[in-house]
Amino acid sequence: MSETAIWGTSPAGQDMRALIFSAFLLANLVSQATAQLAVGPVAINNNVYGVPIVVSATSWTTVNSTENGTVVNARIFADLVDFQRKFSSVVSAFRLPEDHCANRTVDTPNPIVSLKSSSLWPRGDQLVMFVRGNVDIWSCVAGPRKSAIRWRTKKFAFIKYRVPIRHTWTNLKKNKADTQPFDASLPIYLVKKDDGAVALEFAKPYVKIEGQYPDAILKPANAGINKNAHNAFQSVIDLAKLKAVLPGEIQKLNMSIVSARFRDYGGHAIAEINLAANIAEASTPE
Repeated sequence: MSETAIWGTSPAGQDMRALIFSAFLLANLVSQATAQLAVGPVAINNNVYGVPIVVSATSWTTVNSTENGTVVNARIFADLVDFQRKFSSVVSAFRLPEDHCANRTVDTPNPIVSLKSSSLWPRGDQLVMFVRGNVDIWSCVAGPRKSAIRWRTKKFAFIKYRVPIRHTWTNLKKNKADTQPFDASLPIYLVKKDDGAVALEFAKPYVKIEGQYPDAILKPANAGINKNAHNAFQSVIDLAKLKAVLPGEIQKLNMSIVSARFRDYGGHAIAEINLAANIAEASTPE
């Protein structure tokens, strides 16, 4: 936790100190030594891959007077249950690689993944993304090159004329060799990145694929799923939006992030972010 002098002794600084401390003291929630204020739940609207998602956020802020000054602690809870309910619709909008001819040899397959179902559940301090789908195995072989003359119209000043252009191309022969179902689970953690930011960490996925091909065949698709999932989670866990649920005067403090994690609240996925600020003794009200 970092210690920061937030306000000076100027009249403007004294006015700001008076505003924040009067807000807590008038609340009369605890005592003159400790004051607490809750805000929310507040609905935060997001658009995730075209799917409207509402995050319900609540904050609890505590001010404690100490011998050395004042300690301000804040906790933000973001309920992600609407994200959970609509998670399948979000995942169905993921953009995954679809190049049937990325590899143009008979011996190198091209896996094309389609996601059939998905869900999101809290498990302790992580969220686990479950997906089920199919991987289609395509082969793509280049045939002999062909060429032909095509005429193209050109213009010089006011004169139009046609010139022959040789056009060369290669026919590609695509063939779907197999389709294999698979199941995968991806654990995701919410962590403190630094004093001013939180981050997502993706653990190694567990993948079970049915059929002759190994799990490694899904590696390109895994990268695409991770990237899309990361973007989706970043949209619903927007720290700038979540901080708006703090009391107005608290938002003006340079609060540091203490910790961040996911929680399980009766099956609801919760993002918990804890913040704090120390106001040095010289900056406390007289």
